[in-house]
Amino acid sequence: MSVNSRYIKMLILPILGLTLLLQALIIPSAVYAADGPSITIKTDLGYNGRIKASKWNPVKITLTSDTDVSGDIVIQNTDNYMGSASIVQHVELTKNTAKEVIVGIPGVVYDKNRNQIRFYKDSVKEGKYIPFSSGKSYIEGVPENGAIIGVLSDDPDTMIFMNVLRGGGYDLNIVKMQAAGIPEDPMLLDGLDVLVINRFASDTLSKTQISAISGWVKSGGTMVLAGGAGYPKTAAAFADLSPVQYEGTFSVSSLPELASLGGKPLNLEGDFTLSNAQPLEDSEVLYRAENKPLIVSRQIEQGNVLYAAYDLTMAPISSWNGHPKVWSHLLKNDLPLNNQNRMFPDNQLNNLGYILNYFPSLKMPGFSGLVWMLMIYVVVVAPVLYWILRKVDRREWAWWIIPLIAIIASATVYTVGSSDKTKELAHTLNILELNGRGSSTTTSATAFFTPSSGDYTLEFPKNTHIRLQRESGLLGSSGVDNSFIEVGSQETKVDLLNMPQWSLAKMWAQQTDNRQVGQLNVTLSLNDQGNVEGKVINETTSDLTKVVLVVGAKVYELGDIAKNKQSDILTTTSGKNLNLMGGNIGSLLYPYTNTNNGNNFNRERELLMNYVPYTSWYEKGSYILAWSNDPILTYTHEGKAISSNQLNLWAQPVMIDLIQSGTINIPFGYISPNMTQVNAGMWNQDPNGMINMSQGVATFEYELPKLEKDAVYEELTLRGTNVGQNTEFKIWNEKKLDWEVVVWQSNGYTINTNVEQYAMNGKMLRLTVSAKDQTSFTLPDLRLKGKVKP
Repeated sequence: MSVNSRYIKMLILPILGLTLLLQALIIPSAVYAADGPSITIKTDLGYNGRIKASKWNPVKITLTSDTDVSGDIVIQNTDNYMGSASIVQHVELTKNTAKEVIVGIPGVVYDKNRNQIRFYKDSVKEGKYIPFSSGKSYIEGVPENGAIIGVLSDDPDTMIFMNVLRGGGYDLNIVKMQAAGIPEDPMLLDGLDVLVINRFASDTLSKTQISAISGWVKSGGTMVLAGGAGYPKTAAAFADLSPVQYEGTFSVSSLPELASLGGKPLNLEGDFTLSNAQPLEDSEVLYRAENKPLIVSRQIEQGNVLYAAYDLTMAPISSWNGHPKVWSHLLKNDLPLNNQNRMFPDNQLNNLGYILNYFPSLKMPGFSGLVWMLMIYVVVVAPVLYWILRKVDRREWAWWIIPLIAIIASATVYTVGSSDKTKELAHTLNILELNGRGSSTTTSATAFFTPSSGDYTLEFPKNTHIRLQRESGLLGSSGVDNSFIEVGSQETKVDLLNMPQWSLAKMWAQQTDNRQVGQLNVTLSLNDQGNVEGKVINETTSDLTKVVLVVGAKVYELGDIAKNKQSDILTTTSGKNLNLMGGNIGSLLYPYTNTNNGNNFNRERELLMNYVPYTSWYEKGSYILAWSNDPILTYTHEGKAISSNQLNLWAQPVMIDLIQSGTINIPFGYISPNMTQVNAGMWNQDPNGMINMSQGVATFEYELPKLEKDAVYEELTLRGTNVGQNTEFKIWNEKKLDWEVVVWQSNGYTINTNVEQYAMNGKMLRLTVSAKDQTSFTLPDLRLKGKVKP
């Protein structure tokens, strides 16, 4: 053996031994069970391979073992985006029997470099890691930002006509779903924007699947029930959600209401069968056919169910070129346009995480106090100590007295600084969006503070889905993934291992169960001057503070309203002007100041600035905001309560009675237009409402308020404050089924005859704008006047 070889061995063997030792110390759980069972794995991601960005999505994992074994299946996410916690679920595997496990995962990018799936015999903490004998032990998938429309039907082409909308600027995907693929957890339907059930026997679904769909609808999902003569089969499992009571069938030879909505002639080529139904009391008939319900809507807590009286797959409607526009209108709240000004949920959640840094129960020592400590230390160590030692002729004692004083001073500073950091603390933000009927959805973000290093176990309510981020502490880093989340029917458990001292674990908690928190009973009207009058009664479960009413561009501060108390809005109640051209309600109500007093409302201001503007009810322009501090999200540490500071934002859209003394006066700015179709190479909408568009055509709509049966509009005025250069605006005439050019005058464009021809059964106005070249413009404001027929 050569000298070089001996030296190489002398170097390699210690390095190899050290490497093995470090591996055993750092990754103690990665122990391969060579004599363990042989387990195969197969994964099916999302909804036929599609997942929704920022939402919870299902992944089905199929495991088969050659022997009986129990353990934890673990999805280890190594990407730090929105947290790198591992998702854990316990499974019992029976010999040679396939076991399906469905786990909820966030909608982020998945590939073999970002995640791993592992099996640990017994448990992830104490068991042995058993590698899979075959199959991919990771997830692959890229999330969608557009709408996902799930379809349950015996016809694979159901809703395929919606793909035409992609050419009009819509971002959507149609997903054919199988009954077996419907999750049993409502949260795992979170990635669907719409679920269409047409000519499908819904009662063939399991009870837990039916319950999951119902829970998903109640928490904000949109479901369409259709099928014509086959409607009883479609709605069999959802009688409690259906907007109508089925009563048989009838036939029509024309559907002018549908033709008007689709903007294209519709020839039924003979008799066409529709289902005949009686709308339920809490439903709204949107469109009729021969005075019978054609399209009916019903709000179910936070969600919506639509009834269609015809089979969506039946010719000639299924291939009619106006059909996509019909459903783009009916589903307008669920179908985003490309480049639409909106914030994705992850951005909203990240903003909430940022606001959690304003931890009110964790305070830095006062600057003046630290300055005084430093001055005292300098004075004691320098002149005072020198004078004393000189007086007693012991100046050599300085070698041990000065370090001793430094230790005492450091301990004093540490004691002062850590006085509020000696126990577990929680800081939670909750946003409650009330539906005005007693329930609300809740978005929660919480930060858990660790006073010392070690392992922590947190218990959340059952079926709570958690995203988690760990932040570095005073004496260590949280960069290594040592977090495990297990969602259960009894509780959701979060294990935080090796947390450094004085560190934070930020968590975003989501549940499908709506809270029964009451509502704000609001009675509002616009007088003949366009001013708001009325009252607000607090019928919620909490005392509310700093209540504000927002109507259009006006913000009315109503003060504090205790439970079962009332606040009146009078003609003398002053309102602040909210500048819609770049203004923000957060900076209006809580302006930045150079004093500590102004900064006490950092959390409120940041919530209003970074969360509220991207909600659907904010865009409608009429709502109430309020605050409370009572506990909404509660969780424990090893079964013990945590000292928690909670800030709750309450929000509820409001309706205004627009008829006073028999007259209708809807002022400019009350009805906001919505873009519904864009055929242009480039377009985007700035937060201030300015639209930037290249050559092309855009369609937009004004959804009109619901009026009394005999109320009619008599005057319609469009005000174009900035109509752009080389643009042409047109308004849809329902009677003529054609577009009419809008000729702008100095005072706008007014129609005061045959207004009903443009109001489309009193439900909406539809306009287009054509740009000859690249331009910028704002959508016109709308004013309506009318009266109630005697």
